Amino acid sequence: MKTRILLVMAFLSPLAGWAADPVPMDVKLGLWETTMTNQMDMSSMLPPEVLSKLTPEQRARMEAGMSGRGGARTSTTKHCITKDTINEALTSASRANREVNCTRTFATSTSTRQVVHMECTSGTMKTSGDIQVEVIDRETTKGSMVMTSGGGRGGNMKMEWTSKWLGADCGDVGQKKN
Repeated sequence: MKTRILLVMAFLSPLAGWAADPVPMDVKLGLWETTMTNQMDMSSMLPPEVLSKLTPEQRARMEAGMSGRGGARTSTTKHCITKDTINEALTSASRANREVNCTRTFATSTSTRQVVHMECTSGTMKTSGDIQVEVIDRETTKGSMVMTSGGGRGGNMKMEWTSKWLGADCGDVGQKKN
């Protein structure tokens, strides 16, 4: 669920903007397909005090088990991007921020490139990183997000994606079911 929220924020936030005067990205509205590679560094997910109590054999088994959960995963999804979905993404981001306090700062905001620095806090967990989105042309974008977490159960997450416009008609994609 958190990955989906991050994807929506990463793809839609530069379109709508989160700063006082961001420049909207110049892309077409309609059906988009995004291929994302998500990589998590699971090696730093356990606090050092927990790791220090494990025998070498236990630690090796734990690291082997966690290495299967990390690594790169690629997925492809379709999204219907409309003015309404952009507004809904901002509303969802506001709801998520009640549990996670995030500040966002635009380092760059043009119609073809957005760079946003984020710092988030949830309890003792602190996360910071950057989202970069580039418009290749009005029908193609690429982006990346690198986040580093700390506060006892740290970890690193890296996402890279490309998105392509499939057409103005979204069909059933993104439609609410009654």
